[in-house]
Amino acid sequence: MAEQRKVSGRQRGWAVAGALAAWGAVAGWLARGTEPDGVFVAFVVTAVAATVPLLLQDGPRTFARACLVSGLVLLVWGPLGASIGAFWFTPAAFLLLVAAFVDAGNRPGAWFSVIAPFAAVVVTALCLAPAHDSPSENEPPPSLHAALDSASRVRDQDLGPGLERLRDFGAVGVETVETEPGRPVLVVKMPRHFTGGQSQERLREEVLRLPGVLDVRVCTFHTC
Repeated sequence: MAEQRKVSGRQRGWAVAGALAAWGAVAGWLARGTEPDGVFVAFVVTAVAATVPLLLQDGPRTFARACLVSGLVLLVWGPLGASIGAFWFTPAAFLLLVAAFVDAGNRPGAWFSVIAPFAAVVVTALCLAPAHDSPSENEPPPSLHAALDSASRVRDQDLGPGLERLRDFGAVGVETVETEPGRPVLVVKMPRHFTGGQSQERLREEVLRLPGVLDVRVCTFHTC
């Protein structure tokens, strides 16, 4: 079948909808009021990837293939980046996949339509396989994050002895961070393996006994 000379309005419309949905995910992230960080950069890069097909409209077949590849990239990125909310891009992924095939006169081609999804499945399997094995030794152990009632609590003389006592329950280090102005958090670092009757729960109970501690939660490399 001869290639169309230009991208149809219907196909372009689905691609535009996919790009808008991707940028909508970025806008949703910004609406949370969080300071831009590495997650924000990842969201912007993903949205740019969803926009790439719109820059390739001079070649209709190339445009259709770009829609297919971008849609698959976003679809794979959903489970791989679930911990940072990448699943927000799943609607954009489906819109781009529709754009790739909505025009019967301009589709990616039989071989390309088979090879691209197969490659996406292989990449996803390779990336997810290590996640289901034992936790990576390269990741730091979990830590306990204890919210304090006030910034002045950090200078409380009664807090010092309690912090030193945490080492008897397995803590390997303690530091203070401010996640919000005036809201200090004690970060109690835990060992990879507790020994000698020590445990995460006993350490957590001891942290809760510290003066000024409001709440304690367990944080891993992928949370907090």
